[in-house]
Parts: sequence; C-alpha cells; structure tokens
Amino acid sequence: MGGVVLLTGERGVGKTHLCQRVVREVLEQGYSCAGVLSPPVIVDGDKVGISLVDAASGAKRALATADRAPGKVRWGKYRFVPSTLEWGVSLLSRATPCDLLVVDELGPLELELGQGLVEALHVLSEGDYSLALVVVRPELVEFVDHRLEGQQTRVIEVTLQNRDRLPGEIVSMLD
Repeated sequence: MGGVVLLTGERGVGKTHLCQRVVREVLEQGYSCAGVLSPPVIVDGDKVGISLVDAASGAKRALATADRAPGKVRWGKYRFVPSTLEWGVSLLSRATPCDLLVVDELGPLELELGQGLVEALHVLSEGDYSLALVVVRPELVEFVDHRLEGQQTRVIEVTLQNRDRLPGEIVSMLD
C-alpha cells in the first residue's frame, strides 16, 4: 500500500483541474491510473452540475445537477444521479491494483451521510496502489486523515501560487 496525498484548498482554486493534469501525465508516462474525477459542469460562467469521469478510460456521466427538484440523494443545491453513484462505486471497487488511485472528491455526502462514493474509504484503506490522490475540503481534512490512521498521508493545500507546479511534484512521488 502506498502513500496518500490529501489535496485541499478553497473552492474554485483548481483541485479537480490539478487531478486531471496529474492523471494525464501519469498515463503519458506509462503508469496505471484508476479512480474517479468530478469536474464541474459550467454554463455561462455558473456551475450547474458535476460530472463523474473514470480516470482510467475517460468515460463520463452526469453526477449531479444544481436544482430544487426532489431526489433520493441530495446535498446542498445538488441532486445526485443514483445510477452514476453506483457506477462510481463500481469503478472504485475494482480500481486496484494501480499505480495512481484518484478520488475526487471525498466530501460531506460520503463523510457525513455515508452515501455517494463512500466505497473510496475502503479502497484507500485496503487497496493496492503506489499513490492515492484524494480531494478533500479544508474543513474535512482532519476527519479523513483520522479515518486513514496508520497510513502515510501528506496534506497539500492547492493555491493559485502553487497549482501549476504541483502536477510534476505529485507525479514524481510515483518514482
């Protein structure tokens, strides 16, 4: 089992974009990569939803929509698509072994409600990977770090000043 990098930072600073860049570089260098990315869906400058992307294949599905419609799984303004959550859980459950495991993100849905991509916690604890890259909101870092007790974790705060150099630093951790 490898180390875990907890990526944190303010909303909109580019954590998901950073993960996407790391995945591209890792795959270009011939490493194996698995897990999930959750890029925003932006329309006219507004975040109107979230997609879920398979880090290994690039396959993409709608994960959540910002609306007021009733839904089985909701957090804040987002209504999550149950079939996409099931797909994400399936991707995570068979993600290992791999060189890089990506979990974007572990948020309140998983950590406070025990829903969503909660399977990621099991994969992180039991999985066979060289390095895991996990996006976590600043207010949840201590909680995730505690849940991963006994594992080698490193917290990296993504800022506007460091986000361009971080992909190379993270990829070098696989060497």
